[in-house]
Parts: sequence; structure tokens; C-alpha cells
Amino acid sequence: MKIQQVRTIVAGHSDDTLRQLISEIYKRLPKKIIEEKQIDFLIENLPDSLSEKNRVTKQKEILDVDEVCWETEEFIKNVREQNYFAPNQVIHKKDRPKWRFVVKRLYKSLMELSQNPEDLPETSRLLTELYKVMCEACRVYLFNTQDPFASVGIDQVEFYMNVVAVVAQTGSPEQWIKESLLLALEPTVTLDHSLRVVLMEMLKSAPLKEIAIELCEQMRKLKITTAMHRQDKKYYLKERNNALTELIFMLNMVLGEKETAIADFKINYQDIGSEIGLYVLLRQLFYYREKELWLREYEFGLQQKVQPRKSLVETYKYIRETEDFPQY
Repeated sequence: MKIQQVRTIVAGHSDDTLRQLISEIYKRLPKKIIEEKQIDFLIENLPDSLSEKNRVTKQKEILDVDEVCWETEEFIKNVREQNYFAPNQVIHKKDRPKWRFVVKRLYKSLMELSQNPEDLPETSRLLTELYKVMCEACRVYLFNTQDPFASVGIDQVEFYMNVVAVVAQTGSPEQWIKESLLLALEPTVTLDHSLRVVLMEMLKSAPLKEIAIELCEQMRKLKITTAMHRQDKKYYLKERNNALTELIFMLNMVLGEKETAIADFKINYQDIGSEIGLYVLLRQLFYYREKELWLREYEFGLQQKVQPRKSLVETYKYIRETEDFPQY
């Protein structure tokens, strides 16, 4: 029903009937909706909460930059101290599952506040930290889930894209591209290829892509890890190296430097002599629909005694028979 129909129907009922109706509606509302829509606040603060003027005032209070930034800092601190997961005296047990709503609210508020140039530096920093802590929660138990983006209902790729869009307004190209690269390398449940594609789209010009290549090459040489990766340092460095090498490949391909892309990949990708390395290279060439290069590198792999997986063999046969890639 439309709201006008509802008003017409309830107008004919007594106060006692309306009280019963409100009680029944409240009991049938999911707990998530009660918390999200602040139904308890609405009931507890009648009649002021029904005033349009007070609703606007409340909204302005929520979006006060100092308050939002302080709350974000406190939330991130408590998350990293596992106060939303393990028993503690800081976050009450009943409030720990509410972290989902806190993230959604802070994310939305920071995005809105970032539209103000004066608030941009601080909101950009906190959006970045909020994204990072969500990524950390994919690797260690900071919440009661290891897929926090899905639990919150915010697509990680969209979150990353919005953070990069804000970060890109805060500093020099070298600064924001480096920060965006580091965020794209955060291990999570999302395929990092999707994040790299987003970053590629944000690098609008050839000079920006060239800066990104240079930064990737610098980062590829670093052998520094965070405390979180000390136990799996060798694996982490290998994965980071390969992710950066794939991104350099993509950037060179977009710039039209196809042979440079392939040569760099073969020199720097750590699994290049294995079937995995051949598969990744051919997957990239497939993505860019480079048929002749795909065939050349496939046949070169055979000469190097690499045994390709079944899907590659079938793709090779298909190309030879039809002179084109499969549609998938």
C-alpha cells in the first residue's frame, strides 16, 4: 500500500487499536531493521522524533566531521584489538554483532563528508583505514566472519573504487597511485584481478599508467613484510611479486607495449617455468584477445616441455580449427 492509503485506513481506528497495531508491527520487524532504521530511538523520543526539523538536526549531528572521525578511529582501534570478536569489557556482548551496521554507517558518512574539500584529507585517511581493517578481517578473526564485505553488504570492488576515487583527490599522482597499489595488494577473499582492473580504469592517461609501472617496479624490488606476514614471508613476497608483475603486464598491454609486457612477465613472474606460469600468461593474452601471441606462447611452452592443462589444450585446438578465440 501507499502511505496515503495507510493513513486513511488507520484514521478510523481507536487509540487502543492503534497501540495494539504498533505493538504487533514492532514484534514482526526484524532486529536488523529496528537497528538500521533507529526504530527504538523513534519510539523513545516521541513526539520530537516525528518532527522533520529534528530529523534534519539529528542527521547533521551524525555527519559532524569531528564526531564521525572520532568514532571511526575508535571503531578501527577496537576492531584491531578484537573487541568485536573476543570477550572483553570494552564492547558489550550484545553490541558486538552490530559492527556490520557501524561499518555501513561510517562508510556512508565518510563518503558524504569527503565531498567537502576541507574534510577531504582526514576522511580520505579514515576511509583508507576502514578499508584496510576490513581486508585484515578476511585473514584473521576480527569479527564473527572471514568475509566481512559480504556480511556488511558492501561490494569490495565498489568499496575499493570509491576509496581510490577519494584518495586520488588528496595528493600527487605518485602518492595516490602508490596508496592505491598498496590497497589492491591487500590479500582478501576477492580476486585481486578485479581490483587491478578497477585501478587500471582510474589511471586515465598514459603518463599515469607509466607512473604506475615505475612504482610497481620499485615495489617489486622490496623484500619488506608487515608483522602480519612474518610467518608466511616467502609465500607473501612471491604472491606480491606476481601480482605486481601481472599489473605491469596489463599496463604495458594497454599502452601498446605488447612484447615488453611479455618479456617483463617472463623475467619476473616466479612460476614462469611451470604450467601455472604458462596458464597465467595465456589467461592474460586471452583477456586482451591477442590470438597470435597466445598461439606463439602456447607453442613455446610445449617446446619447453611444459604440459598445459586440459582447458588450454582445448582452447588451442579451437583456435586452430576456427582461427578465433572461444567466446567464453
